[in-house]
Amino acid sequence: MIEVIGGEQSKISSRLYRFMRRLAILAFVLTACSSSSPQSSGTKANIPEPQIGIEELSGPGDQGFPYGAFEVKYQFQIGNSADVPITLKRITIQTVNPAGGAYTLRAPNDYYFNKVIPAKSVVPVEFWAKAYGYGRSMRETEPVTVRGVAYFQTPNGYYNQVFVRELDQM
Repeated sequence: MIEVIGGEQSKISSRLYRFMRRLAILAFVLTACSSSSPQSSGTKANIPEPQIGIEELSGPGDQGFPYGAFEVKYQFQIGNSADVPITLKRITIQTVNPAGGAYTLRAPNDYYFNKVIPAKSVVPVEFWAKAYGYGRSMRETEPVTVRGVAYFQTPNGYYNQVFVRELDQM
């Protein structure tokens, strides 16, 4: 049995509680860092920035303005002005519509490829993305803003390109 003398036991409990709380916060931070999206391996390639154009080939207007789940077809035009080929490995894309837009993209937001873009060329890349439409409403013609990252691999290392585009719905 522990004998409490002048509140000494409460001081020990308080110190133990603070130590355990700090330890839990540290464990949480370390876990969050280790479970974040994987970084590209290797060194960053020193190449000219790839050009990325985005076009919506099939959107809500082409599909009768659905209310609920549907798919959007995108075409990315990837321009490689480098002297070496680059390989598109992944595109991460999401909508960033501020309380508006004709649709919202749904998870998963990662789309994987193994598309080689030869040096000094432009190559189209098409894919379907899962979305949620809002039907016929005032939102049907509002633009959709997408943000993402295109992940490339080159003979000299990796290159990640961030993009933000506003896609008209007219």
